[in-house]
Amino acid sequence: MDANAGRPHGIRHSSNSSSSAVDLSGTSTGLGAQAPLPALLPSDADGRGYTRRRLSWSNAEGGPDLPRLNVPVTQEPELAASEEDPFFSSEGTRLRKDESSIFPTPHSNASSTSLLSTHADAGPDDETRLTGEAQPRVDGHWSRNLSADSERSPGFTSRPRRQYTAPSPLRRTITSAFRRASMRVANIGGNRSYARFQDDGEGSDASSTSDGIEQLDAGERVAYRTLPSIPLRGRALGILGPTNALRLRLYKLLIHPYIEPTILALIVLNAVALVVQASRTLLLPSNQVPITVTGYFHAWEDFVIFVLFVLFTIEALGRICISGLFLDPEVRTSALFSLSFAKLARTMSTNSAPNANIHSPIMRSGSLARGHTLRRVYDNLAKPFSLSLSSHAQPLSFARVPTRMPPSSSALHGEGYSEDPEPPTFLSRVMKSDVPKSDPDALVSLPFSLDIQMARSKLERNIPYLRQGWGRIDFLAVTGFWVSFALATAGLERGNHHIGIYRALSVLRTARLLSVTNGTTTIMRSLKIARPLLANVLYFIIFAMVLFSIIGVQSFKGSLRRTCNLLPVLGQNSTQLLQMCGGHINATTLAPSPYLYSDGTSASITKGFICPLGQVCQEGENPYSGVESFDTVYYATLQIVVLASANTWSQVMYQIMASEYLFASIFFIFGILVLNFWLFNLMVAVITNSFSAIRAGTKQSAFGAAPLGRVDEEPEEGWSAVTGRHVGQNRLKVWWSYTRWFWVFLAFASLVVQATTTADMSAIHRELIDLTEFIITFAFDIEILVRIAVELPAWRNFFLHGNNWLDLIIAIGSSVIQIPAIHNSSVYPWLTVFPLARFYRVLLVVPRMKPLMLTVFGNMYGLANMTLFLLLINFLAALFGIQLIQGDMPGSSTMNFGQLFNSFLAMYQIFSSENWTTVLYTATDAELNLNQAITVCMFLCCWLLFANFIVMQMFIAVINENFSVAEEAKRKMQESSHSEQHSQTTSSRWTDMLNPYIWLGTKSTTADAENTSSTSVLAEEETLVQHSPLPMHHESGQRRTPSSTSSKPHHLRQSSFGLLHDLFTGSEITDDIPLLDLHRGRSDSKGSEVAVEHETDRYFDILARLQRERDPSKSSGDTHRTQTIELIRRHPSYDKVFWFFPQTNRLRRLCQKIVNPSGGERIFGTSPSDVAHTFFQLAIFLAVLGNVATEAIATPLYRRNYYMQHGPVRGAWFHVTEATFGLILVVEFLIKIIADGLLFTPNAYIRSIWNILDFVIMVGIVVNVSFTLVFVSGLSRFIRALKALQALRFMTLIDKMRSTFENLILAGFIRILDAAVLAVLYLIPFSVWGTNIFAGLMNECNDTSVQGIGDCTNEYVNTIYGNNFGFLVPRAWDNPAPSTKFSFDNFPASMLILFEIVSEEGWIDVMSVAMSITGRGQQPQINASQANAIFFVIYNLLGGVVILTLFVSIIIGNFSSRTGSAFVTEAQREWIDLQKLIKRLKPSKRPKVKPTSLFRAWCYDRAIHKHGWWTRMMTLLFVVQIIVLMTEAFSAETVDNWHNILSFSISLIYVVDTTIRLYGLGWHAFRANGWNLFDVVVASGSFTTILVARFYSDSLAVQLLQKLFLVSIAFKLVQRVGSLNQLFKTGIASLPVILNLLALWLTLFLFFAIMNMEVFGLTKWYSGENAYQNYQTMGSAFLMLAFMSTGEGWNQFMHDYTLAYPRCTQVSHGVYQTDCGSTPWAFSMFIAWNVLSMYIFVNMFTGVIVESFSYIFQSTSGGLKSITRHETRAFKKAWAEFSDPNTRLLERPNLVPFLAKLSGVFEVRIYPSHYSTASILAACHDKSNKNSKTGGINLRKLNKLLNKIDFRMIRRRRAVYMRIYHEANAMYYQSKGISFTEMLVLLAHHTLINDREALG
Repeated sequence: MDANAGRPHGIRHSSNSSSSAVDLSGTSTGLGAQAPLPALLPSDADGRGYTRRRLSWSNAEGGPDLPRLNVPVTQEPELAASEEDPFFSSEGTRLRKDESSIFPTPHSNASSTSLLSTHADAGPDDETRLTGEAQPRVDGHWSRNLSADSERSPGFTSRPRRQYTAPSPLRRTITSAFRRASMRVANIGGNRSYARFQDDGEGSDASSTSDGIEQLDAGERVAYRTLPSIPLRGRALGILGPTNALRLRLYKLLIHPYIEPTILALIVLNAVALVVQASRTLLLPSNQVPITVTGYFHAWEDFVIFVLFVLFTIEALGRICISGLFLDPEVRTSALFSLSFAKLARTMSTNSAPNANIHSPIMRSGSLARGHTLRRVYDNLAKPFSLSLSSHAQPLSFARVPTRMPPSSSALHGEGYSEDPEPPTFLSRVMKSDVPKSDPDALVSLPFSLDIQMARSKLERNIPYLRQGWGRIDFLAVTGFWVSFALATAGLERGNHHIGIYRALSVLRTARLLSVTNGTTTIMRSLKIARPLLANVLYFIIFAMVLFSIIGVQSFKGSLRRTCNLLPVLGQNSTQLLQMCGGHINATTLAPSPYLYSDGTSASITKGFICPLGQVCQEGENPYSGVESFDTVYYATLQIVVLASANTWSQVMYQIMASEYLFASIFFIFGILVLNFWLFNLMVAVITNSFSAIRAGTKQSAFGAAPLGRVDEEPEEGWSAVTGRHVGQNRLKVWWSYTRWFWVFLAFASLVVQATTTADMSAIHRELIDLTEFIITFAFDIEILVRIAVELPAWRNFFLHGNNWLDLIIAIGSSVIQIPAIHNSSVYPWLTVFPLARFYRVLLVVPRMKPLMLTVFGNMYGLANMTLFLLLINFLAALFGIQLIQGDMPGSSTMNFGQLFNSFLAMYQIFSSENWTTVLYTATDAELNLNQAITVCMFLCCWLLFANFIVMQMFIAVINENFSVAEEAKRKMQESSHSEQHSQTTSSRWTDMLNPYIWLGTKSTTADAENTSSTSVLAEEETLVQHSPLPMHHESGQRRTPSSTSSKPHHLRQSSFGLLHDLFTGSEITDDIPLLDLHRGRSDSKGSEVAVEHETDRYFDILARLQRERDPSKSSGDTHRTQTIELIRRHPSYDKVFWFFPQTNRLRRLCQKIVNPSGGERIFGTSPSDVAHTFFQLAIFLAVLGNVATEAIATPLYRRNYYMQHGPVRGAWFHVTEATFGLILVVEFLIKIIADGLLFTPNAYIRSIWNILDFVIMVGIVVNVSFTLVFVSGLSRFIRALKALQALRFMTLIDKMRSTFENLILAGFIRILDAAVLAVLYLIPFSVWGTNIFAGLMNECNDTSVQGIGDCTNEYVNTIYGNNFGFLVPRAWDNPAPSTKFSFDNFPASMLILFEIVSEEGWIDVMSVAMSITGRGQQPQINASQANAIFFVIYNLLGGVVILTLFVSIIIGNFSSRTGSAFVTEAQREWIDLQKLIKRLKPSKRPKVKPTSLFRAWCYDRAIHKHGWWTRMMTLLFVVQIIVLMTEAFSAETVDNWHNILSFSISLIYVVDTTIRLYGLGWHAFRANGWNLFDVVVASGSFTTILVARFYSDSLAVQLLQKLFLVSIAFKLVQRVGSLNQLFKTGIASLPVILNLLALWLTLFLFFAIMNMEVFGLTKWYSGENAYQNYQTMGSAFLMLAFMSTGEGWNQFMHDYTLAYPRCTQVSHGVYQTDCGSTPWAFSMFIAWNVLSMYIFVNMFTGVIVESFSYIFQSTSGGLKSITRHETRAFKKAWAEFSDPNTRLLERPNLVPFLAKLSGVFEVRIYPSHYSTASILAACHDKSNKNSKTGGINLRKLNKLLNKIDFRMIRRRRAVYMRIYHEANAMYYQSKGISFTEMLVLLAHHTLINDREALG
C-alpha cells in the first residue's frame, strides 16, 4: 500500500527523504500485516472510527503527519492510550503474542513520529514526558527507540530560501544551547514541525534542504509549519470556547518561539534572586528571640521575585485559560452534578468501542467478579475528570504560521556555503551517543529532546493544567508565593509564629532547572520509569515502619523519660543527668528501688540501669525537647526513620536498654535487618534492575546519551585515530615512548616529596619541597612540548586523546601556581591539586588498576550527569530549607541554615546520613516555639529518605551499568562460557606437584584411560537413547535423574535425622531450575506436525538428560579416576597411609566409615556411613558449641576474679573444658589422616581447603591450651586471641555455610581486593592535599574562652554539668577531638583520618573543625571558614559515594557472574523468574465435597470467597485495629480503656471468623494454608491475653504477650493487600539465601567477639565506653560489633582501645593485671572488622537481595505481570474442581474439561471465549426479530461475525492447544497424573513466553 495513503492532499514525503519515517510495512514489526481479531459488535459503519484512528497517528489536531525522524526501528512499536492524550484511538492496541499485526491493513503505515509519541504508561502527571514513557512491554521490548536525536535529525522538508550571511560560530553555539535548554525547561510551545535546532558544523544530506525558509536577520531563518486554524477544543473552565478571542490570543502568545527562552531566562533570574537573597547571613539573635518581620518588600530581590511571580502567574493563568484547570475541556461542568455518566462515558469511549472486547480480560463470575464492584463505582465517579479520547468532530482547515529557527549547515547545503565538521576529539568519543555504526564518531546527541518536544504538544492538545506533572509543581509554587505574600503583608509569616512552608513552596518554580541539561532530564525519565515499582516497595516499607512504630509505642512509651538525677550536694541543686535508668539504690536499704513517676510516686518494678547511691531515677521530659521518644506513634515513627537510616540508631538502642531490659536490643537489631538490610535494599534492587532494563531496551545509558562500555583504547602506533589508515611510523614518537616509565617515576616522586610536608617542618624543608616541585613542573612542561612536537606536522592529533588533554591541563595548572604571587598566597595549598593529579599515571601502571578504573569511570558522562543531578537537587533542597528555617537557629550550631552555603552543607549532611539527627533535633528544637517543628521534621525526614535511599542508590546503578554485559553480547557470552565448560579439564593441585608418585611414569596410561572413559560413556548413551523412558516429573517441576538419586537410605531423607545429615553433608536436592529442563522451545507448526515434534522432542530430552548427567567435570573426573586406579596398580604403597595402613586394615576401614574423603570418591576404600558420619559431625558440633559457651561465661573479667579468689590454679573448670575440646579436635584429625592419609595418598587430608582450615584451628587451640596449662594467667594477648579460632569450626562443619563462603567470598575475592586497593590508592593524593591545606591549622585550646595559643596557658575552671561542680584543669593546645582525636599535621595522620571518614563515619565532625579554622595559632570559631568544607564534600562525593558504591557494584557483579545471570538475556531471565514464581505456587486444599448443610455451606462460602463482604469486613476490622494501636500514647488511661474494649471486640470477631472458616473448610483443608494457622494462634492468643490481662495486669509476661498478639493482628494486611503479599512471599522465598548469609555473618561475629573479649576485655573505659558499650561480656561484644557494622562510631572506639600508659596501669608480666589497650591490636582488629563487615558483608546483603529479588522488576512486565493474584486464584479454583482430591494430580479424563475451564492468561481454548457459541448467539440476538425459525437470531449479523473470524489465527491456536494436550498426555503416562506445577509450567511456556528469545 502506498505509504502516503490516507494523507491530506499535498502532504506527501519522499520515501528517501531524511525526514521521512522508516517504512515499517513488511518488516519484522508486523506493521502492515493482517488485521487483528475483530470485535463482536459491528461498528464504524460510517468510517468515522478509521478516520479518528488515522488522525491519532498523525498530528495531534488531526492535521497532517509531523515530519518524521530518521529513526532506525528495530523493535515493534507499542501504541497504548495515554491518560492525557485526547486524540488517542484504541485501534492501535498491541496484539497478543500469537497475533502478528498491530495496525489493520487499510491503515498500515503510521507516522513514525506518532509511533514514538504514544506510550503505554504515560500518566496524568507526565507533563514533559521526560521521566517515564518508555515503559517495558510484556514481551520485554521497549515501546520506542530512544537512540534518535531530535536535535540531529532534520525535522522538516525545507523550502528554497534566500541567501544570508552566517553568524559567528560563538553566537550560533550560544543561541543553539540556550534554545535547547529553553525547550527542556519552559515546555510551553506546541510540538513544532521542526525537530531540532541544529548545531554548527553538522551536515545533512540534500533531502533536508529547507523548504519554505524566508530570510530574516542574520543568523535566523523561519520555517512554515502547519497548524489547524482552530487549534483548540472544548470549553476551558467551562466558559472559554474554541473560538474565544482571549483563548486564541493566549494560545498564539504562548506558542511564540521567543516565549520559551524568555521563561527560561525568568526561571534562571528567579534562581539568581533566591541565591542572592539567601546569601545574607541571618541567625537567631543573641537574646534568643526571633526577629519579627512585617511586610514583604525589604530588599531589591524581593521586588524582583515579586515581578517574576506576577509573570509566572500570568503564564499559569494563560495556560489554564487554554487547557483548563483540571477537567478536560470537552467535559461539561454539569457532568460533575450528574448522577449518571453513561452518556458521557459513551461519548468519551466512541473510538475504543470497536475493539473493546478483543483483548480485554474475561470477566470472572462469582466472588472473583464481585471484587471489582468498588472499582466500577470509582471509575464511574471519575468519568468527568478523565481526559477525552475523542478528536475533532469538525473538519479542520490549516493555516501557515512562521516559526523561527537558527541557521545550520544543512540549510546551506548546495547554496555555496559549507563548513567542514571538526575532527572528533577524545571528549566527543567518550561522551558520544550510540549512533549508527556508519557514524561512530558523531558528537554528543540529545536523544530525549524528542520527549521534550512531544511534551510541549500538550498545550496544543489542551491537556488541563493540573493534569501535567510540571503544571502541578508550578501551581504549588505560584500558589505558595501568593499565600506567603499575603501572610507577610499581614505580618503573620514571621510574627509570634513562623509560617515558612508557603515561601519554601515558591522555590519549586526553580525545580524546572533539573531538566536544563539532557543528562539530568534522562535521569528524571529513568526515575519515572522506576516509579511504579518504587511505589510498591515504598508501600511495603511504610507498612513495616508503621508496624515497628506501633511495637515501639507498645513497648517503650515513657521509657526515654526516665533519667538519673543527682541529689543536692555540696551546695548545688538537684541536677538531671543524661543517663537513662529504670531504678536507683535506696539510701536507706541500699537495695535497688523502682523508679519514680513525675509526681513522685514509686513504680512497681525495677529494670534497666540502676542509678548509684546519691542519685534517684525519676521521670521527666523526653530528650531533645521531647522530640526523641516513643510516647506517640508519630514520635515513634521518627525514631523508626532514624533506625532505618542506620545512623545514630545505636544511641537510642542503648538508651532503651538502660531504661528497660537488655533484650530490648532485639527490637533494634531486627529493625536494622528488616528495614535497612532488606527493605531499603529493595530500593537498590528496583533502581538497578529498572535502569538496567532501560539500558537493555534503549541501547543507551540510563544516565544520559553516553556510550555503553569502556573508553576506546588508543590506536596502535602507525595508525590514524581519525581515518584508520596507516600513516607510517614516527621514529621520534617511538623513541619518546621509551621514556614512559621515567615520567611515571617522576609523578610518583612529586607525590612523595609533597607527602613529606608536616605542620612543624623547617624553612629549609619548605624551600626544598618548592624547589623540587619547580624542577618537576618544568620537566613535565618540556614533556608536553615534546609530545606535541612528535605529532608534527599533524599536531592536532595530540588533542585526540584524553590523557593528552588531562596532562596539558595539569601542566598548565602546575606552571601557573609557580608564579610567586600565586605561590605565596593563601590559595596555593588548594592549587597543589594540579601536581597531585599526576598521580593518575601511577594508578594506571598498578597491576589490575587500569581496567578497573576504565570500567568504573568509562561512562564518565553518566557519572557526571548523576553528580550534576545530585548537586542540583541538593541545591533545590537547600533553597527550600533556607526559606523554611533561616533566622530561627542560633549561631552556636554548625549547621544553622544561616545562609545558602550552610544550608547546602546541611542538606548534603542529611544526604550522607552521617549524624543527620543533629540537624534534625537542632532544627526542630528551634522551631518548637514557632509552631513549625512538624513541618521542618517532615521536610528533613522526606529529604533523607529520598536522597539517601534513592539518589544515593542511583550511583550504584551508574557504576553497575559499567560492569554489566550489553544485551546484544549476552548470547555470545553464553556460547563462549558453554565452550569453556566443555573444554576445561581438571587442573592439577599443588599437592600433586609435590607428590612423588605423580612423577613415576603414569603418562603412558593417560590416553588409554581417556579412550576407555569416552567409549564407555558413548556406549551408555546409545543404550539409554534406545531403551530409556522419558524423564520422570515431580511436584517441584524437576526430573528424576540417576544422578539425583542419593545412596542415602530412604528413611534418612524423611526423618529428622536426615535433616542433620543434610546440615553437615549437604542436600543433593536443589531448587535450581536446570536450563535443559526449561529449554523446551518449539517452533510454530501446523496440527499435522505436532505428533512428529512430540516424538522428536522425546529423544532430544533424553539426549539433554544424558548431557546434563555427563557434564565436563564428570568426564574429566572419569579420566582422573582411571589414572588414579592405574597409579595404585603400579604403586600399591600410594594408597597406604604412612606406608603402613592398607585399605584392608580394620582401623582404617573403621575410620573411613566415620569421615568423608577429602579429594572425592574413595576408589578402593570403604564408603562413609551416613549414620556414623552424622553422629561424628554432631559430636564435633556439640563440642564446639560447648566450648563457645565456656568462652561466653569464662570471660577475661571472670577469670581475673576467679584467680583473685582461688589463685592461679590449673584445674579450673574452664581449663578442663578447653583441654577436652582440644583433645576432641586432635582425635578428629587423627581419624581423618588414618582414613585417607595426610599428604601423598589419593584422598589426602590436605587435598581439602576445609581440612587445612581445620588443621590451623586445631593447632591454634592446642597452642592456647598448652600455654594456659603451663603459664595459667601469664598469657599474652596473642595466645588468648587464639581461642577465637574455634568459632570458625561452625563454618567448616555446616555445608550451607561452606558453600555460601565459597560462592560469596572466595569467588569474587580478587575483584573485592581490587576495589580495596583502588580505595587505598585513592586516599593517597587526598591525604597529601589535605596535609598541604590543613597542616597546623586545626589545633585548639581546651579552654574555649582564649583567643589563641598565646593565651592557652595556666589553668581554668572546668565544669561537668552546666555551671555546677567546677574544678581546675590546665590549659592545653592540642589537636581537636570532637569524637576522636585527629589531625592533618603529617601524611600518616592525614591518611588515617581520611580512611576513617571514607566510611562516612565522623566526616561531619572533621569538616566542622575545618570550617572553624581562623588561622595558625588562633582559637577556632564556628563557621569562620565555611569554604574549607569544599574539600570534604569533594572527598565524600568521590570517596564515600563512588568508592563505597564500587564495593556494592562489584559484589552485585560477583553474584550475577556466579549465578550465571550476568549472561542471561531479559527474555531468558523472565522465563527463569516465571518458573521460580510457579514453583512457589501450591494448589488450594478444599473439602472433597462441598458441604450440604446450609450453615456449613454458608461458612464454606465465607472461607473461599476472597472478595466477599465478609472478607472485606474483616479487612476493615484489621485496619481499625491498626488505627486503635496507632492512637495509643503515654499517660492516657481513659483512652487505654477504650483501646482495650475495641481490641477485645475485634479479637472476639477475629475468633468468630477463624472458627467459621475452620468449620466451613474442615481441619484438613484449613491447616493447609499457613495463614489459617497464623489466624488460630493470633486470634486465640489475643483474645486470651486480653482476658488474662484484665485480671492480672501486673504480670509483665502477660503484658508483653498481649502486645505481641495485638500487633500481630495488623500483620494480616500483608495477606489481604496484593502488593504487600507479593513482596512478603518474595522475601519468604529468598529467606534461605539470606539465612545462609546471616549464619556465615554470625560466625564472623562470634570470631571477632571472642577475640575482642580476650584482647580488650580488661581495658579501661575511656571516652565512649560505659556499662553497656564494652567488650567485657559476649552480649555487649555482639552489640558493639552490630552497630559498628553500620559504621557507627567504630573509629572512636578504635582510638579508645589504644589507651596507653600513663592513662592506664601497665604491668610488665601478667596480662590479667593490666587495664591498658594496644595500638597494634586496636588498629588491626577494628579496621579488619570495618572492612569485612561494613564493606563486604553488609554489601553482601545488597547483592543477595538485588539478585534474589530481580523478578520483582520482572513482575511489572512480561509473563510475571500477567500472572496476577486473581489469575492464580482462578487457576487454583479450576484445578481444585478437576484434580484428584487424594493425589492432587490431574487425571487424563479430566484434561479436556480442565483446559476448557481455564480463562485469562492461561486460556488455551481453540476459539476465544467471545467466539463461543453462546457469545455469538448473544451478540446476534435481535429482540425485534420474532422469526421462530431463526430463534430471534439476526442472520445478517451472524454471517458478518462468522466472516470476521481469522481462521489462520484459529489454526495457530489449535496447534498450540494440540501441543499442550499431547505434552500433558506424555506427563500423565510418565507418572499417572499431572502435577499442579507441571501444568502451570506447561501453560506458561506456551502462552507467556517467546521460545526464540527465552529459550534460544
